[in-house]
Amino acid sequence: MEISLFKKSEQVYWIWLALKLNNQNSVFQRLLDLFNNSPYEIYRADEKALNRAEFLSEFQRKSLLDKNIDEAISINNYCKWNRIGVLNYCDSMYPDSLKIMKKPPMILYYIGNLPNLNNKVCVSVVGTRKMTEYGMRSCYKLAYELASSGAVVISGMALGIDSIAHVGAIAARGTTVAVLGCGIDVIYPKQHRTLRKYICQYGAVITAYHPSEPAYKNHFPERNAIISALSEGTLVVEAPKNSGALITADRAAEQSRTVYALPGSIEEPMSEGPNFLIKNGAVAITEARDILEYYFENHSRLVDPVKLRQGELSSDFDKDFLDKMGINADCIGKGPKGTPKALLEKLNYELSNNEEQNSDYYSAPAIKKIKCEESIAPEKEERIAKEPTHVDESVLGTLSETERKIFNELLCDKPTSVDELVKGGYPIGTVMATLTVLEIKGLISSLPGGLYIRK
Repeated sequence: MEISLFKKSEQVYWIWLALKLNNQNSVFQRLLDLFNNSPYEIYRADEKALNRAEFLSEFQRKSLLDKNIDEAISINNYCKWNRIGVLNYCDSMYPDSLKIMKKPPMILYYIGNLPNLNNKVCVSVVGTRKMTEYGMRSCYKLAYELASSGAVVISGMALGIDSIAHVGAIAARGTTVAVLGCGIDVIYPKQHRTLRKYICQYGAVITAYHPSEPAYKNHFPERNAIISALSEGTLVVEAPKNSGALITADRAAEQSRTVYALPGSIEEPMSEGPNFLIKNGAVAITEARDILEYYFENHSRLVDPVKLRQGELSSDFDKDFLDKMGINADCIGKGPKGTPKALLEKLNYELSNNEEQNSDYYSAPAIKKIKCEESIAPEKEERIAKEPTHVDESVLGTLSETERKIFNELLCDKPTSVDELVKGGYPIGTVMATLTVLEIKGLISSLPGGLYIRK
């Protein structure tokens, strides 16, 4: 029996769906595929219709059968009254880079002047809350130069390095975006009320959490995954080895993003994290140009080398500007002495000439990026995708036509990226949903770096 419901604003149903399933989850893309990309159709679905979605848990199915939409209407009205933007997964402004996440947010709330991030070069700049003077000055300069070239500086508006990254971009009159681990109307940390206003003027503040949601500790790993996914690369300025900044770097590597690190002294605790990343495959940078050279060659209309040069000439640290932003510039020390270039030379010398002495200084690599070209033996290069598989044929018989086609694109000995499958003509939502099904059925395995391989 069909449910008779009055159709309200489509945005209300997006909010309702995000409330019922948890805004960041791994099943909603498959649900949208099943119901014509319409949250309203999901809202209308009765028990019989929802039973078609075999991938839903019993809890999720019961949640979707609860048609109470009052909270969603209340949130939608609150956003309208307070000029809070709501960006849903199917909106043209929704960042495409988030769609490759295992758990992309269905909706994003934002305030300020959100640029179309699909047409920008975005670089995340992250680091410790307990910065040194070296880290503060270096971060300010790097963010200033990145923003002056036209790149968007993305960070988490936290104390320390994050706040300096935003300030550097604003000082350059560039664009910056802050990603929160709380509701859009929650000022966290409270010391950054003024900074938040300036970020909204020169960019935007965004979050995947519903209004008034507190800044719970478990939100920040999810927030970090969004920061790294939004960006072509993530730069770690200063951080101890066990900091959240390195978690962001880890997420960036898993998402096939480039990880950059600012070198420091091997004896400086706040440089342990970046030095650790450099030792294990991150790109060492000593100036913004090191990050931007690739984009000058391949995306010259998005970043401008002339404006970068102007930025390099005017990026000297400005303590007065930090005071204007209400930023506490207190540091835990001066940090390493010397320029980043000199420190990198010293670091490389120390690591190459004192390998045994430094073996205990580093633990196992945090970043494990697998490159396709390194994962396949030369004699197997010409093997086609439709090779024999060692899985139960009865399991293959349960696949839909699309699932079987995507399965046939994968090899047993060569990892395949999501980007390769999308370039093959499959919609990103379909690819991610299908890969999830194939992994659940034991046909494929996911690898670090956003890669997949047949079992």
